[in-house]
Amino acid sequence: MAKGKKSQDPPAPEENLYKLLGVESDATPDAIKSAYKKKALKHHPDKVSEENRDEAHRLFQQIALAYGVLSDERRRKVYDRTGRTDDAFSEDGDFDWMDFYREQLSAMLDTRAISDFKKKYQNSDEEKRDLLAAFEAAEGDMDGVYESVMLSNVLDDDERFRAIIDEAIAKGEAENYKLYAEEPEAKRTARRRKAQKEAKEAERLAKKLEADKKKKAAGASKSQAPAGEDDLLALITKRQQDRGQGFLAQLEEKIWKS
Repeated sequence: MAKGKKSQDPPAPEENLYKLLGVESDATPDAIKSAYKKKALKHHPDKVSEENRDEAHRLFQQIALAYGVLSDERRRKVYDRTGRTDDAFSEDGDFDWMDFYREQLSAMLDTRAISDFKKKYQNSDEEKRDLLAAFEAAEGDMDGVYESVMLSNVLDDDERFRAIIDEAIAKGEAENYKLYAEEPEAKRTARRRKAQKEAKEAERLAKKLEADKKKKAAGASKSQAPAGEDDLLALITKRQQDRGQGFLAQLEEKIWKS
C-alpha cells in the first residue's frame, strides 16, 4: 500500500494502468483479462521466494488496481477521461479495496482453475508459441525450455515438444541450435531421471496436501478437489521449491474460468 493510505484504499499507481498490464489503451476486455492473469500469476506474493515477497506484494497490488479499473466499463471510461484512479472509484461508495485485493490473491491459487487451464493450454497454439519462444531464449537447451514452459513435464511432454520443435526447424521457423541438435543421450537420460524423482516427491506432497486439506475441512460440507488436482499442485510446488521460488511462479497465462 502507498504510505499514508488507509488499508481499504487502493494503492496509488506508479505508472499508466495500461502500461502496468502491458496492453494498449484500446485493448479489448478479453485482452485486459488475459494480460491481468498473466501478470498477477507471475507476481503473486505466494509464488516468489521469501526475499522477494514484499516487492511481489507491491507489484500485485498495482496489477490488481489496474485490473479493478480497466475491467469495469464505467471505471475505465472515467479513467480514460481523467487519467486518475481515485476518480474511477469515486462512484463506488460500497467498493472495498481490501476485499477486492484478497479475492484476487485467493483466486490465483485455485487448483480447479489450474487444472481447467492445463486442459485448455496443452496442445494449444498458445503453448506452441511459448515453447518456441522458450526454445529460442534457451538457444536449444531443453533444460531451459522445461524451466520456462508452464505446466511442462519431461516425462509426458518430451516427445511431443521435440516433434513441434523439429517441425519448426524444418519450416525455418526455429534455429537448429547445437545444444539441441547435438545433445548427448546421457543428458536426456539424466533429465528424465530427475523428472522421475520429482514425480515421486510430488506424489508424496500430494498425499500431504490431501491430508492437510481433510484436517482443515473436517466437519465442513465443502467437497474436496480430485486427487489429480492435488498431484498437479504438488508437482508445481516441488518444481518451484527446487528453483528457489514460490509455487506456481511459472504459470504466466489465464487460469481463471472464462
